[in-house]
Amino acid sequence: MQSRFLHVQGYTLVELMVALAAGAFLLGGVSLAYSAIKGTILVGKELERAQEVIRYTSKVFTRSIKQTPTSPIVSADGLTITISQPAGVITCNGTVTAVDVNEVYSLDSNNLTCTQGALAAERLLTGVESLSFSINNEVVTINVKPEQLPNQFGNAIRIDIAASNVILEKSYSGV
Repeated sequence: MQSRFLHVQGYTLVELMVALAAGAFLLGGVSLAYSAIKGTILVGKELERAQEVIRYTSKVFTRSIKQTPTSPIVSADGLTITISQPAGVITCNGTVTAVDVNEVYSLDSNNLTCTQGALAAERLLTGVESLSFSINNEVVTINVKPEQLPNQFGNAIRIDIAASNVILEKSYSGV
């Protein structure tokens, strides 16, 4: 005689609920890890862009300020700096000029620009949120804030550059 009850194999409702809860827990953990990694990558990219702006700004101004034989002139509002360059040195756009020239650096929108004499302003760098200059005892202070600078760095990065040729000239002439 055949059994009137069929033996059904499968999972109980409790087993399915436990499996569903475990799967949701694992999926939540993977999602949190993904979010944390994505956030870290974004912050890393922001820092990389900010570092590149600071590195390039430092490079351009260090070369220009160190080779000038006269004190740079900072505007009253501190937003532009004029650096006189003698003939035969590398200027802000990378060319060597045959005559003396004044380089005027300023910020136009988010672009660091340089104007040489009567020539049109040239964009040297983009991604600069704010830029200001000051000078004290032949040391030029540049405050640069790259776009998306992380908050832990404050409002700007300070770069101090000594006008070495000016200092040397003064020490040789006894001033």
